[in-house]
Amino acid sequence: MPDYTVKWPLEFSNINNGFETVDSGNLNHMINFNLKNIILTEPGERLFFPNFGVGIKRYLFEQPNIDIEFLSFKITSQVKRYAPYVTIQDLKINIEERFLNIALKYEVKDRNISDILNLDLTL
Repeated sequence: MPDYTVKWPLEFSNINNGFETVDSGNLNHMINFNLKNIILTEPGERLFFPNFGVGIKRYLFEQPNIDIEFLSFKITSQVKRYAPYVTIQDLKINIEERFLNIALKYEVKDRNISDILNLDLTL
């Protein structure tokens, strides 16, 4: 199995004489990491990609006034643009006092991968 990249967070590995890697057996780990990066990164934070990221943390402070439809659109459009290999099957955003949960069910058809990313954020 070919290695795609190093596993994050970095973990030392004696087997590879370096760090743990992501291969086709644990490809969903890399996909989950990429989706988290898209959702958590503030626009302008990533060099040379000023439009990359949803910047979800800023919405935590707007909780009573959060537009769920806009947030869903923002997440969906960012995933389509920066992770086009991912097809979002379902996206649920749950907001309670001081708590925001994103449940993103996705599929990668080329690799027969289907998974759910649960992202919990609190103030």
